[in-house]
Amino acid sequence: MELQGAIPLFAEVGYRPVAISTDDVEGAADMAQYVRAEYPILADPDHTVAESFGVFNLLNDDVAAPAVLLIGKWRVVHWRQVGEGIGDRPSLNTILDAILEVEGTLDGS
Repeated sequence: MELQGAIPLFAEVGYRPVAISTDDVEGAADMAQYVRAEYPILADPDHTVAESFGVFNLLNDDVAAPAVLLIGKWRVVHWRQVGEGIGDRPSLNTILDAILEVEGTLDGS
């Protein structure tokens, strides 16, 4: 999995990947084990978090759309990309470029 290998890159720029699943705790744990995730996969069975970030049921499938959000202090979303289909996810380079852009903006560069 591309994300797995990028964990050190994210750490270098001060970010940590976290996945959120609309499964229950057991389902999220099973998924973490299945993909051998070295990052947390959090359970959101009542989809409160997915709804709060505006990504729940966008594809009319009663789950969260694939999305990547760069969230800073105070839960401020600095960047987001929401997929238009189940396999629509940004590349690792797109995410890293977004981090660098956000960090430059936050630093005033």
